[in-house]
Amino acid sequence: MDEYIVDVEMDNERTTIKTFARTVENAIDNIVQLPSVQKLFNIGNTNTKEIWEFEEDIEELRELRKKLPSNIEMFFSVRKD
Repeated sequence: MDEYIVDVEMDNERTTIKTFARTVENAIDNIVQLPSVQKLFNIGNTNTKEIWEFEEDIEELRELRKKLPSNIEMFFSVRKD
């Protein structure tokens, strides 16, 4: 499991939080499930030093996530441009 440092807008303030996940996609899913987070700016893996840039409102992802059964595991990938 890797540690991810995530730059987000939470409660209308830009802040940095930490999450643990097996992949960057799981880290994003962790953030989507936090109701106080409005935007995702970037995620950095502290082990590999990779950084993914976003600057996205995550409400659309959150609404899609709510439509899935609670026992389903999320499968998607993030690519670097």
